[in-house]
Amino acid sequence: MATSPAASETLHISPDFASNLARVLPRLLAPGALPEDWDPRATTYDLTRFDSDVGFAARLNEAIADIVTRDLQEPSQIRERLTAVGLPFDYARLGQPLSTLFELSTQARTNAARCFSFASVTKSWLAVIESPSRTLPVRVYASGALPISDEARRALVASGVTIHEREPLPPPSADVLTVLVTDAPFLGDVQATHADAISAPVPGGSVLLVRDPTRIAPHGIQLIRKRTVSALLAADARAALEHEAHRSPSALAAETPEACAERLRALFPEVTQSLFFCTGLAAEAAVFSAAVDVLGPEPVSFFYAQNGYGGTGQLIADLLARGGKLRPRPLVVLGHDDQGRAVTLVDRVLGELASLAGAPACLFLETPTNPELQAHDFSKLMAGLRAYAEQHGRKVPVIVDTTLAPLYPIFAKEFAANWPFVLVKSGSKYFTKGKTTLGVAACASDPTARAILDRARALGRDADSFARPHQLVELYAGLSDLVPRMAAISAHTRRLADGLRRALRARGHDVTLYAVSDADVEAGMATGMVSFYLPPAPTTHADLVDEFVAHLLEHAPTLVKNRVSYGQSTGDGAPDVFYVINPEESTQGALSAAVKNAQKRGNVQICRISVPEHADVDGLLAAAERFFALKYR
Repeated sequence: MATSPAASETLHISPDFASNLARVLPRLLAPGALPEDWDPRATTYDLTRFDSDVGFAARLNEAIADIVTRDLQEPSQIRERLTAVGLPFDYARLGQPLSTLFELSTQARTNAARCFSFASVTKSWLAVIESPSRTLPVRVYASGALPISDEARRALVASGVTIHEREPLPPPSADVLTVLVTDAPFLGDVQATHADAISAPVPGGSVLLVRDPTRIAPHGIQLIRKRTVSALLAADARAALEHEAHRSPSALAAETPEACAERLRALFPEVTQSLFFCTGLAAEAAVFSAAVDVLGPEPVSFFYAQNGYGGTGQLIADLLARGGKLRPRPLVVLGHDDQGRAVTLVDRVLGELASLAGAPACLFLETPTNPELQAHDFSKLMAGLRAYAEQHGRKVPVIVDTTLAPLYPIFAKEFAANWPFVLVKSGSKYFTKGKTTLGVAACASDPTARAILDRARALGRDADSFARPHQLVELYAGLSDLVPRMAAISAHTRRLADGLRRALRARGHDVTLYAVSDADVEAGMATGMVSFYLPPAPTTHADLVDEFVAHLLEHAPTLVKNRVSYGQSTGDGAPDVFYVINPEESTQGALSAAVKNAQKRGNVQICRISVPEHADVDGLLAAAERFFALKYR
C-alpha cells in the first residue's frame, strides 16, 4: 500500500454497506476476529499497511460485502479478511480502524457525505470555524446551550461567528456555513436538513456530519482534529459499535487525574500543577495558546526548532499563528556560521533576542532533540534569557518537551529556579508504554508558569480535550514502573549504539550516530532512541534506509516493526519489538521536502530505532550485520 496518502474530499460507500455491516458487525466484534493492529490500545501502525481513510473505506466496503457473500463465520476467517483491508492512518490520533468503521457506519446511517468523529464534544463544530480551508462565515444553531465558557463565546462572536441557541434553523444560504449542534444523537437524514454540517454527541466525544464536502473541506476538518484533539478514541469507538451490534459494551477501567497527578509528583516533587490531555498535540495546542494569551496582548514571537516534530510545527505555523497573536520563529537546530563554527539552537535563540527589543517571546524546545538527540546548553540559554529580562523587564517562558527523556528532572535543575518553565509532552510514549494517546502539561511554582497552566486548563475545558478516565489507567500504570523500565531501556540502547558503531568500523566505515551520552544519562536524560546515518552504498530502493528497514523486516520479523513512535511495550507477556523507521516516510510529521532533504547525509536519510524494555539487542545486531555484509564488502 502507498505510504504517502493524499486525502480525498469524497469518500464513497455502497448503498448496501449499512445493511451488510448490520449483518456482520456481531461477528467482527467476536473474540479473536479483529486483527492485532485493530486493538483499541494500539497507537501506531506499520507504515506498510496504511494509505488513507478513503482507500481504507473502499477496501473495507469490499471486505464487508465479501464476508456476507461467503458467509464467513469463524473469527479466524474474519480476522484474515480484515487484515487484508489494511489501515486508514499510521497513528491513532488521526484515526484508527475502529473509529473509522464507526464513522462509516454513521455516514451510511445518516446519509452524510462525510462523517468525522472527535474525542471531544465541542471540537466537532469548532473545527468548522477553525479550519484553515474555510472561506465563508459561520453561523451556529444549537438545540441547547453550547458547552463553552462565556469567554469562548465572546471570542467566537468577536471573530464573526453568529451563535443561536434554541432557535429553529433558517433557510439555507450560499453565503454562510450553517452548523447545527444537537444535544442528542442525530437519527435523521443529513441531506434533508438545511445545515451544512451537524455536530452530534456520542459517548466519549461527538461526530461532525458534513452534507456537502465542496462547502466544508474534509482536509481542513482533519487538520484541526489531528493537530488539536483526536479522532474518537478506539475504546469509545468499540463501545459505540458494540451498542450498534446490540452487545454489552466492553467494561473500561478508570483512573482519576488526581491519582495520576500524585504519581507524577512522586517522580517530580517540584510539580505544583499538572494537566492531562487526550493527545500530546492537544496538550501543546492548549499550552502554546495559553502562553500567548498570558504574555499578550502584543503579538508573541514563538521560537521552536525548524526540524523538530513536523506536527508541532504545523500546529504553530498553520493553525495557532492564524489569528496574528503568535508569530512563528522556526530556527535550525544544528549548523555552522560563515566561519565554519558550530551553531546550536540555543545560539540562534540568543542571537534573535536582540531583534525583539523587549517584545514578548516564548521558547519551545525538545530535550533531547529528535532525531539528533542533542542536549541543550541550558546554562548558556538561561544566562541570555535572564540578561534579556534584566534589560527589558520581561521574562521569556521556556516550554520544554522531555518526551524522549521521560525522567529528565527539568524543574529540579538549578538553571530552572525562579523562571517560568512549563513541561509539555506526549504521554503516548514512555509514560503509557504506547498503550494510549495522551498529553501531559505541568509546572513548578513560578507565577507566570502557573498562569499559563491555569489558562491551558480553561482552554482545555472549552476544547473538551482532556484525557478520558480509561486513558488515565494506562498513565497511572506507566508511571508506576517508569524508573526501572527506563534503566533497562537505556542500557539496551547504549549497547545497541556501541554494537552498530563496532560493526561498521570493522568494515572500514565510521558512522554518524546520535545517542545520549553516559553523562547525560546520569543527568536524567535516559532514552530508548538511536538515530544514525548509514554510510552511502548503492541501492535499488528510494533510500538506503528503506532497504535497511526492508532487510530487517524480512530477516528479523519477530524483532522489528516499521512503526512510528517509541516507548513501546507489547505487554500481556508477549515479546517486545524494536521500531525501525525512515522518519521521512511518516505522514504525521508534515515536514517539508526541503527540510527532509536537508537531513540527508551522503544522500542517505537518517534511520531511527526505538529500543524497548525487553530487547533482543544481540538478535537485532546480528540481522543488521547481515545487511552490512551485503553493502560494505
